[in-house]
Order: sequence, then C-alpha cells, then structure tokens
Amino acid sequence: MTEMEAFAVKGRKSESVGSRGRGTLLLERMASGAITAYYRERTPTSDRRLALGLLARKPRPGTEEQTLSELRAAALRVATAVAEAGGLSRYLELKAEEAELAAAERVERQRLAEIEAAQGTFADLFDDYIDSRRGRVREDQMAEFERILRVELKGKFPSILALKARDVRPDHIRQLLSPIWERDAKRQASKVRSFLRAAFQFGLTAEHSLGRTSRKTFLLSLNPVDAVLVPDESKPGTRSLSDAELRQFWATIESTDGVGKVMARLFKFVIATGGQRIDQIAREPWSSYDLKARTLRLIDAKGRGGVRREHLVPLTDRALEILADVRRLTALLKTDGEACKWPWTSTGRQPFVTTSFAHATADWCRSEQAFVGGKPVERFTPRDLRRTCAQIMQRHGVSDQLSDLLQSHGQTGVVSKHYRNNPEAALPEKRRAIELFDRALGAVLEG
Repeated sequence: MTEMEAFAVKGRKSESVGSRGRGTLLLERMASGAITAYYRERTPTSDRRLALGLLARKPRPGTEEQTLSELRAAALRVATAVAEAGGLSRYLELKAEEAELAAAERVERQRLAEIEAAQGTFADLFDDYIDSRRGRVREDQMAEFERILRVELKGKFPSILALKARDVRPDHIRQLLSPIWERDAKRQASKVRSFLRAAFQFGLTAEHSLGRTSRKTFLLSLNPVDAVLVPDESKPGTRSLSDAELRQFWATIESTDGVGKVMARLFKFVIATGGQRIDQIAREPWSSYDLKARTLRLIDAKGRGGVRREHLVPLTDRALEILADVRRLTALLKTDGEACKWPWTSTGRQPFVTTSFAHATADWCRSEQAFVGGKPVERFTPRDLRRTCAQIMQRHGVSDQLSDLLQSHGQTGVVSKHYRNNPEAALPEKRRAIELFDRALGAVLEG
C-alpha cells in the first residue's frame, strides 16, 4: 500500500504486518473523514482490533496522529508482542495487568510522597513543641523559646533546621551548641540543650497522642540530644544577708539614689511575705489582692513542666502597711483616666520589667548606705533575699515543711496535682508559717 493509496482510502484498506499470520495494519476512514489505523488479528473464531492512532502527513505534537511509516512500525511492534503473548486477547490481558500495576505504583508513589511531605523538619518539631507549651508556661518563657528558635537555631544553622527531624544526629546537636559554649555562655548552652531535648522527647510521643492538631509526623526512634552532654558548671547560690545587712537594707533602700519609692517598697514587700519570688509578685494586678481576706494570689509556673499553680500568700500587718503606702504613691498614676491597674509600677501603664530588680539591688550595693560595721556589703541579687528569708525561718525554728509551703517550694507531683490542689486548704498552715516568720523578721529588724 502506497502513501497515496493510504490517504485515498474510502472505506477500509489493509496490508500484512511482516510475514503471513502476523496480523494486518488496517486503515479505516471514519464519518468525520479521519483515517484510523488498527492492528487487526483474524482467527477462525475471532476478528479483533487494537487502535494504533490516526493517519496524518504532518502529525501535530500531543495528538494521536502518526505518519504511515510510524503506524507500520507501531503495528510491527504490536504484532511481535502479540506473537510472544500467544494472541491478541492474551496481549490485551497482559497490557491491562501492566496498566493496573502501573496505576498501583502511581498510587503508592503518591502515598509515599504524601508521607514524605508530612514528615516534619527539625524546625517543624521545635515549632510544634513551642505550640504545645502555650498556655502552660509563662509568657516570658514562651518568648525565650521563640527567641532561641529564631536567633540561636534558624538564624545560624538554617540547613540543620531544614533537615527532617528523623535525620538529625548528635553531631548536628553539637554543632548547634558549640558556638554558645565557646562564647562562654555555658549556662545558656545548658538551657538550649534542655529545650532541644524536651522538643525531641515531645516528638517521640506527641504524634501518637489523641487530640493533637498538627498533621506533621517525625518518625523518631531516639532522642539525638541524649548523646550530647553539656558539663554542669553551675554553682548553687549561697549568698544570704546577715541580720545586720538585712536590717541596713530595709532601713535605707527607700532613700537610695536610682531606686524609686515603689520599687523600694516592692523589696520590702517581698521580704515581709517570707521571700516570695519577686517577678511573680511584680506582675500581679491589684485584683489579685484580697485585703479583706488578707491574701495575695500568685500564679506559680515554676517546676518541671511549668505547671501553672495558684499560690495564696497570707498578708501580715507589716505587708498591708507597705501596700497602703504603695496605694498612696500610685494614686495619681492613671491610664486613660482609670485608676492604676498594678501596684508595682512607675508609669501606671505596665508593671516593672524583671531586669530592673537586679539593677536596683546593684544600685544599693554601690551606694553609701551599703556599709555595715564600716565594711561594704557584698553584692547580692533579689534571689538572695528569698534565700535570706528561708534561712531566717530555719534559724528561728520554722519547720522546713512550713517554710517550703510558704515559699511554694516543691509543691509538685501526682499528689499535689490531683489531691492537694486546693490553695484555700493550705492557707491555715501558711498563716501559721507567716506569723512565725514575721515574729522572727521583727526580731531581726529591731536588732
């Protein structure tokens, strides 16, 4: 069949493919005028066709159009495959099985690709960990998590943070921590390590937790941070004020240059309440004080896991007198015409920032008042005032149990979480502790 004969076909026209018995190439003009090519197999019991394409002189890309030579080559390939399969029926069955297998492979590839896409990176893991802590730890701790992720990790090691979490190795963790350690920020290196370890520990279990909203998976089998150790070079605090130093501080802090009157009374209030944590007291508004019940409500988020607990602090006459002074000092501080919301403030718009406390004690230690017996007072921090109060209680016979209860030490664990979780129930014992402490404090201040 010539090319002219092929394009001139009006009904059907065929030619043998290869040797006799190998089938034929059949051309058939359709009602639309297009010429369709088939591979045709005829047996004594059947007449079957397999479409090959459309005949065209200049085939258009992306269509089924082919030249006569291309259709002949296609028919020969089919004929060879049909012969190997043992007939067109069997060939078509095999083709269907191949198509089904290819479809299954496509589905599997897509499934694996979706799994791969869902597998979280190191950065995803830390983000998920941060989200899991929201509402459970203090805002300043959340800000520290986010700062570490942004500055210490993503900002300096983007390639490591882009790794799949499952591919992170101990040497990667060492790379992250080494620059912090080498700049002599050893405590910060230990802190970042603890955050990283907590994040990977979260990833080991969280993806199987019911109620989890994130769709990221991490497929972790171990915690790579465990193998990286940061030497513990921290030293337990031992500084506490002697009775004479505490008496001098109490008597002169209000007249120290650089220390405001409200700030000075905050230190006195911390001491008068048995050494509560100064940052916890400073952030509480007036609404946390019940002057009728003589209590202050603190939210204690210290301890393992940052569990938020309500801590009721009983107030003595000494503490209430300090509050009365503060109320008088802040009476003129108003925001948008309303009374000041916080007692411990210098502007009325927000409470003191936590960094100002250490600056205030440093100012006092540098002042001319910081002398006892002709010798300068060794520098101390607000945290040392808390230790001083604990040691006053210890020296004056207040039991460790009452002292810890008043200062909200070690009030965690299963029993505290599920049973001893009513802050009102502990108030009588705290009142007994604060009365004993106040008596001892009075003796110290009176010399």
